Amino acid sequence: MALPYKIWLCFVFILSLSPKLGAQETYYDQSNGVEILFPSNLTVFPHQWTGKKINPDIRPLSPEETTRLEEVLSHAFSKYPPAMMNLYLDRVCVMKSMKFYGLPYGGTNYQHTVYLSDDTDNPWFSDEYIEQVFHHEFSSILLRDFPSYFDKARWLEVNPPSFRYGKGGAEAISHGMSSMALDPSLIEQGFLSQYSTASVEEDINVVAQYLFTGSREFWRVVELNDRIREKTSILINFYHKIDPVFTESHFRSFYYNSTAQR
Repeated sequence: MALPYKIWLCFVFILSLSPKLGAQETYYDQSNGVEILFPSNLTVFPHQWTGKKINPDIRPLSPEETTRLEEVLSHAFSKYPPAMMNLYLDRVCVMKSMKFYGLPYGGTNYQHTVYLSDDTDNPWFSDEYIEQVFHHEFSSILLRDFPSYFDKARWLEVNPPSFRYGKGGAEAISHGMSSMALDPSLIEQGFLSQYSTASVEEDINVVAQYLFTGSREFWRVVELNDRIREKTSILINFYHKIDPVFTESHFRSFYYNSTAQR
């Protein structure tokens, strides 16, 4: 059964990226020089991903859709200092769909590359959704680049004493714990959604995507729930160490600005 596209599996492969990339079209963001690729074949992936076990498969994006994606990503990039993007993000690869292990992925990442799907046949793939996936995946890259900046011990202390994370996205899917919807019962325990409980990294990723895209519901949860507020504070501090521009008021401005534009 196909996975819901709300689900983002973030597998970290400690491998070397193949330098050869096959692309249907290439675009460079004007503000920071990040490369946006629209691949048409599997050479966009590290060669170690191309075996029978992982069994990658992609469907390229139509040329008519590339302009939209350039605009969505440009908007997402604008929420980071250009120098930061230039240093820690080499490229973003966007395709209509991608599968690994026979399962559809909305996004994944490797080294300084983010991979995204934009299934125009699926109503979940709104501009907001695609932007959320980008921030979700990019946060994993930053966590790898700045492990000492993140206070993991403090994060874990926020969780209930008896709680233990799962073994990652794949296990969460197999046990029916893949929902990304805000879950009131889990929020009381310090998790925004079922998927947040899959691993520490997924928990962080979900908070990151909301920090950068914001919503009335998210900031209301931050204000009303001590555990979520503490995790949000820890993650803001992580980003602030990377660049001082990242403060709570800065993150809140993303929500206020998006509201004003409606």
